[in-house]
Amino acid sequence: MRSKKEKAQIWVNGYAIAGAAAVAAAVFPGSTSAALIAIEGHMCYMIGKIYRGDDYSMSEGIAVAGVIGLASVGAKIVALEALNFVPFAGWAVKAPIAGGVIKGLGEVIISHYDKLDN
Repeated sequence: MRSKKEKAQIWVNGYAIAGAAAVAAAVFPGSTSAALIAIEGHMCYMIGKIYRGDDYSMSEGIAVAGVIGLASVGAKIVALEALNFVPFAGWAVKAPIAGGVIKGLGEVIISHYDKLDN
């Protein structure tokens, strides 16, 4: 049986891949920001459900995301959008950056819940 942390990490990895894919598929500036914010917010919610159970609400997930630093991730998303204006090189690095940011946020949220459980 997997631990809560292992289950959450599986979700985080999936969200990181989805975020990178969304960025790689986007061709218009601004088209990825909303998708990435939605992916990150839902990831926070799913991690919370893993640690807190089925009664965990989306509003609780959003609150935790705000405390952990989803706002700082938002600034990184703006930077990703700016890379649209750097032909080829900027486009090439966007997907790995997005995946890394989502993975990092997920690991911080997992750490937050691990500390609450201990």
